[in-house]
Amino acid sequence: MFGSLLRLFRREPRQQPVEREPNSGKQQLRLGLALSSGGARGLAHVGVLQVLEENGIEVHAIAGSSMGGYIGALWAAGFSGKKLEELAAEMQDRRTIWKLADPIIPPVKGLFRGLKAKAHLEKSLGDLHFEDLKRQLLLVTVDIDTKERVILREGKLSDAVHASCAMPGIIAPVLLNGRYCVDGGVVDPVPVGVLRKYSDVDKVIAVSVVPTFEQIEAGGGAKPPRKAEGNIARRLLRGINGHINLLAPGNALDIFRQSIRAAQIRIAHDSVKGADLCLRPEHFFSPWHNYSEYGRFIEAGRKVALEHLDEIRALVRVESETHEKPSNNMVGELVA
Repeated sequence: MFGSLLRLFRREPRQQPVEREPNSGKQQLRLGLALSSGGARGLAHVGVLQVLEENGIEVHAIAGSSMGGYIGALWAAGFSGKKLEELAAEMQDRRTIWKLADPIIPPVKGLFRGLKAKAHLEKSLGDLHFEDLKRQLLLVTVDIDTKERVILREGKLSDAVHASCAMPGIIAPVLLNGRYCVDGGVVDPVPVGVLRKYSDVDKVIAVSVVPTFEQIEAGGGAKPPRKAEGNIARRLLRGINGHINLLAPGNALDIFRQSIRAAQIRIAHDSVKGADLCLRPEHFFSPWHNYSEYGRFIEAGRKVALEHLDEIRALVRVESETHEKPSNNMVGELVA
């Protein structure tokens, strides 16, 4: 077991980029998808994948952070876009989500261990390893001690997804072979540069549910003002929740999570510049854990993919016998 986990964690400076060969001949270019982090909003990725499937657009490699990694792993493992929607539907009931909760008492390293959620994922993935996949898959996590971005591309899939989705403060860091790993979205919310450096794709499409500067400035996705509530019992419950729920608006973990989100917006802004095309599903206010709106998120992904379908087709169409190698620009090079 530990032998396979050792292969998972190579420090990024020692990882060797994939050597690319020019894609010659009249064949479709190799397409890579960079799927962003974003909690429940990341279900929009499912809608994008459905449209690609329906139109016969092949994906050669996937890179994902957090929810993007979760969905990317399931799809790379063979789950269709339709099946992914069915899995999302299972999570719409809050009671189902709470069944996966495994609280840490006292919550020193996080609110939950995440082991029940990992076991739930393994019902779908089983003992699959990266080496079993037909598509290239790259998952991003962070060594919280060294601050290194770690690219996971070998070993057991469920271990990698668990590490990539360990949201700081919510899920305890994942200890694997002596390294504490947390959510990859912290340092690389839209892993375009990962595909450029560690896969042999020709073109990259970024799918980002991270809001843009323009959307933030316009107030897009901001929480609507709360209406006055005349029910005294509800106001009392809300007041109690605000004092005991660490994730309630304005409380410690909520402020911590929102601060990370603010940094992600700037990182994502520069990251998507390295993509050949960026798809941005509609952004509207919804809590990060609101899986009950899975249908709306998936539809937003379908809508943006259909709107750009001609661009996607043109992107992978070969127009000449030879092509230049794609840029190796890495995430963060353009960050101010």
